[in-house]
Amino acid sequence: MKKTMRFLSMAALALVGAMMTGCSSDDNIIDEPQQHASKSNVVTLTTTVGFDDAAGTRALAADGKKTFAAGETMAIYYWKNKGNDHEKAVSAPLTADDITNGGKSATFTFTLDNPYKDMSVAYIYPAAMANADFTPNYDALYNNQDGTLATLASNFDFCTRSGAWSGENLPSLTLVNQLAILAITLKNAGGSSDITSSITGLTLSDGTNTYNVNRSAVAGPIYVAIRPTTDATINVTATDGTKNYTKTLTSKTYTASNGYPVSWRMTAASSAPAGAINGKFTIDGSGTQVYFSQGNLQATHNGTDWSWGFAANQWDYIGNAAGNTSINGNGTVSASNVTVDLFGWVGASSTWTGAAQYGISYSLAIDNTNGYGNVADEALKSDWGNTIGTDWRTLTSEEWTYVFNTRTTGGTVFSTAQARYTQATINTDGTSVNGTILFPDGVDIASTEVTTAGSVNATSSYATKCTTAQWSALAAKGCVFLPAAGLRGQASVSYAGSYGGYWSSSPYTSIVGDAYCVSFNSPFLAPANYNYRYYGLSVRLVRQVE
Repeated sequence: MKKTMRFLSMAALALVGAMMTGCSSDDNIIDEPQQHASKSNVVTLTTTVGFDDAAGTRALAADGKKTFAAGETMAIYYWKNKGNDHEKAVSAPLTADDITNGGKSATFTFTLDNPYKDMSVAYIYPAAMANADFTPNYDALYNNQDGTLATLASNFDFCTRSGAWSGENLPSLTLVNQLAILAITLKNAGGSSDITSSITGLTLSDGTNTYNVNRSAVAGPIYVAIRPTTDATINVTATDGTKNYTKTLTSKTYTASNGYPVSWRMTAASSAPAGAINGKFTIDGSGTQVYFSQGNLQATHNGTDWSWGFAANQWDYIGNAAGNTSINGNGTVSASNVTVDLFGWVGASSTWTGAAQYGISYSLAIDNTNGYGNVADEALKSDWGNTIGTDWRTLTSEEWTYVFNTRTTGGTVFSTAQARYTQATINTDGTSVNGTILFPDGVDIASTEVTTAGSVNATSSYATKCTTAQWSALAAKGCVFLPAAGLRGQASVSYAGSYGGYWSSSPYTSIVGDAYCVSFNSPFLAPANYNYRYYGLSVRLVRQVE
């Protein structure tokens, strides 16, 4: 508000002084000019939420309609016509008395700070969706939805906007849904059973935007809010935690405030065997493809015998825990019920048997048949794949190199074509793990699918960052994560969390006691490095695509 300043002449000031001299103390009171208080205009806005009944789309909502709930708040952000000034306000939380019409309407009271009489467009939306300055956070609408859309504010599924108005009082307004809704129902391959409730993860991509739905398995359709788009082809990947399924929604226009029922039969994206990740990787110029195992190889000792298997999660590793640090001889450990996941490389000339032939050994004996072998160019005594069963094996050094450096079948990741790998930190919202992500053939990943998009096909300081949910979505697309599990020397583990070493099945051809491996740290990666055979490194097995 503009303050009016009054200036008195010197003569007038003298006259005032003379008048004050001749007045009693009771009369010696001069009223200060009063400044009008800033005007604050409280307006009541009644809004109606939900799809247009006439469009027949409200039934797509999980609860049959869109409703307000007690405790919700709305934010308003509006512009004044003079000087492009703007203001913002947040309503008090709704009470039961504020909600009417079966939850379809609610009364919100905003205190607007001295608005002009003529105002332009205002945005009205769930307060939880506001940025720090109360501008609407539209990006929050499109990621990490839960697929249920039960209420207006759940997971920021809806944004609303008013039209322009004139005068100091807002009229009653109808909130307008700014998104299109897909209502997805999934059937088994034969079409006889609804398997929607088994789906725990869903990713949709239209080539520009990516939508990640992370939800507990619930009955009924999966509702996904997407940006309005014209002639879009949407690729969908769904997972039940074990299998991945894919679907392409052919070119179609999706408009705001409309719902689109989608139903299809689920067919497996690939026939990955048990224990394998559902992504295919070309490993040579002939087009041979493999699946990677679900985690690094592990050997567990129960006090008497060894058993073999894969880590439960791709990011799991033992590091300095008992197991790797309990090895005390050729195939023996100093504790029971422990797990080892760092193994030495044993050549065919070695006399070792049992677990020792797979590199569970304290020995430093190289150039020795009573050790890791004494021939420079010799095969593995026993491929680690033999510990799991038929068809599992270790990649050769040439195959590892092809996966990292040569493949031309990789997809497009962070706008980089023929993407093969990135050095990354995953699960950043929990226990962070450093490592390297391998991208399967043909995958399509936008930079919006990760927190930070690091270098692709180049080294970095584990610059790509993923939350647990983001990594889950990438894994559902067939991505492989090689954790930086460290290096074992005898019974001591170093660099766990910063260095990753993965054996190949190839010996080093000119030095006795060495073998080829993949090595990486920050920022370094060499798919055809070599190391002493007595070092304990990680093993990641593969199985050929039939």
